[in-house]
Amino acid sequence: MILQTFNNGWGLEWPAKQFEQTIVDQLLHALATDNSRTVVINSTWYSDEYHQQVVEQLRGMTFDHLVLIAMLDPAIPQPEWFAEFTCKIICVGYYPGLYNIDYWALFTEQYNHDVPSLDAQQIDTAYMCLNRKPHWHRKRLYRHLESLGILDQGIVSFAQERILATDREHDNMAPEATRDQFGIPNDIVSLGHPDNWSRCFLNVVTETAWNISQTGFVSEKIYKPIVGCRPFLVFDPAGAVPWLTDRGFEPYINDFGDITDLNLTDPSILANFIQILCAQPRTYWQKKFVDLHDKIMYNKSQFTQYVKQQKLIIEKGIQCQT
Repeated sequence: MILQTFNNGWGLEWPAKQFEQTIVDQLLHALATDNSRTVVINSTWYSDEYHQQVVEQLRGMTFDHLVLIAMLDPAIPQPEWFAEFTCKIICVGYYPGLYNIDYWALFTEQYNHDVPSLDAQQIDTAYMCLNRKPHWHRKRLYRHLESLGILDQGIVSFAQERILATDREHDNMAPEATRDQFGIPNDIVSLGHPDNWSRCFLNVVTETAWNISQTGFVSEKIYKPIVGCRPFLVFDPAGAVPWLTDRGFEPYINDFGDITDLNLTDPSILANFIQILCAQPRTYWQKKFVDLHDKIMYNKSQFTQYVKQQKLIIEKGIQCQT
């Protein structure tokens, strides 16, 4: 049975949290219905102060299993933080291991039903790079693009500093979604305004976490160009190539040898490549989009297969003997 759940994050009034709870309930069904004693700790908005509160309460409890859940946010509490407790620790979500589950891939498949345009003739803009929360790495790329004078050659946003004239309004899937906090609506279940998406050739992804391979965490941002049928590059220490290839996706780092010999896995020169891309005529972007059609469609198909793999893990659930 589940003795207690420690959750300092989003409430169940948010659909994204409800979706997480549905997944967790499936995974923990056996533990919730057997005679063992299980404590669940959710990583969302998990702070040092909250951790001290959790540990103090755990010291007064008797339990067999400790389940760490990281789905909405990166995995903050680590198994070794609970080494003083003589119990089995099970990690679920964006932790490595048997129950590594990609919540935001499942979420995207469940809720993002935009139909992207495959009409190359609509493409008249080199790139899109959207940045709602001004994380330090996003600011770094934004400032580099700004220094090269190419912000106006793409569709670019950056918190309250640069807001799109044409955009979709926020959805109601998660907290802090309105324009009030960052000046940009949080529309996590769409590709954004369809006119903007149809016009752009390359999607430049600036994920929530800087080093995807290190943190193991991605959001819906990395899946938008995959389901939205656009070539993309990821601003990441390795261009996210190890993470992508491990999941069967084909990166686009080697598809621009006709215009540059830059190493597109190097984040420090990503803006320089975008400058080169912007210097190409519209006909180049349109032709390249057509040339990359098979890879684009492969990645979209692979996304479907990847989600199926995630669902199989969930359906099997956690089977754990005391």
